Amino acid sequence: MLELWKKRQAKHQKQMFKYLRYVLNDHFVLALLFLLGGLGLSYSNYLQTLTSQKSVSFSPVISALILWIVLKCGSLATLLRPADLVFLGPKQAEIGSYLSRAFTHSLFFSWLSVSVFYLALVPYLLHAVLLKTSQILLLWLLVLVLKYLQLERELLALYHAKLAQRWFRLLFDDLFCFLILLASFYFNALYLLLLSTMIGIFLERAQKASAISGSFLWEQAIKREQRRMLRWYRFFDLFTDVPFIQVAAKRRRYLDRFLPKASNSPTRSFTYLYWRALVRNGNYSGLYLRLSLLGMVILYFVETPWLAYVLGMLFIYLLGFQLLPLYFYYDELVFMHLYPLEKNQKLKAFSQVLFTSLALCAVVFSLVVFSSLGLFSGSISLGLLLGECLLLAGPYTKVRLIKRA
Repeated sequence: MLELWKKRQAKHQKQMFKYLRYVLNDHFVLALLFLLGGLGLSYSNYLQTLTSQKSVSFSPVISALILWIVLKCGSLATLLRPADLVFLGPKQAEIGSYLSRAFTHSLFFSWLSVSVFYLALVPYLLHAVLLKTSQILLLWLLVLVLKYLQLERELLALYHAKLAQRWFRLLFDDLFCFLILLASFYFNALYLLLLSTMIGIFLERAQKASAISGSFLWEQAIKREQRRMLRWYRFFDLFTDVPFIQVAAKRRRYLDRFLPKASNSPTRSFTYLYWRALVRNGNYSGLYLRLSLLGMVILYFVETPWLAYVLGMLFIYLLGFQLLPLYFYYDELVFMHLYPLEKNQKLKAFSQVLFTSLALCAVVFSLVVFSSLGLFSGSISLGLLLGECLLLAGPYTKVRLIKRA
């Protein structure tokens, strides 16, 4: 079973690195650097506004809420497959060693992710909550132990179905962990750390006893692993085509009145098709909404005009770059090669659809900048973003699509 885990772990890592090459491309890395730089600058400016004499009254609640969200990073990765129900079922007595390796692997990456986010929160804990260095270290250990408890609960739930029910997850993973984190800012975190450690020891013993005498829930474990991998595939699908995802089209009848009608014009034919693909396909419509909402939220809290311009242009670029695969959406349909339609008509129609969708997002971003920074900044933002939309939908799109054709 240990050899099986090693083989699956190696294959899983190879697959993840394969998709990460598409995610961490030059354009996205550059955009990510600008985004992190802008957020870091805003974070630094906010910390400078805090007084060093007394803590902010609501800072413990905000800190506990942020740490509770941070604890959502990472889950138990078993790498089980549907066929395991048949081929590994007779070896249930040996599944314990396999799950032990899976737990260690998941715990390492979960602790790494949690520690990175906690490190980013440390300046806020120092300036807003006014914690001492020893208190910050104790709180960090407490967060790690709570993450350990969550993973132990997930592992134990593979033997006891009640522990996987929604009400228990809300009670233990959410309510209990949040109350422990909130209490650590008002009471001695050392006692809470000892309490969490004792609960962890109890869960570990219960898990070992279940591995010896309990019945492993193969179907639930496999379905849970499939849901976990599906979340990763949906993320990768934002950057490249993932064959493991099949998104069903939705009519969205309430948007029909805003879409162009069918026409005999060649250019209008492609326009008709692209608008419906953008609206009805869950990948593209979901991507458009998520990036737009994220950009609106970030721009609303930006207080520096030039930073708002840069971030707005960054989100417009990301949105345009991610919508480029829409151009090839109908290429696999045989009818597209039978219709008397030329490729230049197809490119022209796609450019029109891309420009209109990006321009709509640019107007919304400019309204957000106007509401937070004033009319002058909003007008400059609108001019810059519309100019970028013209460049993205025109020369940039033509060059990129020629390279990918």
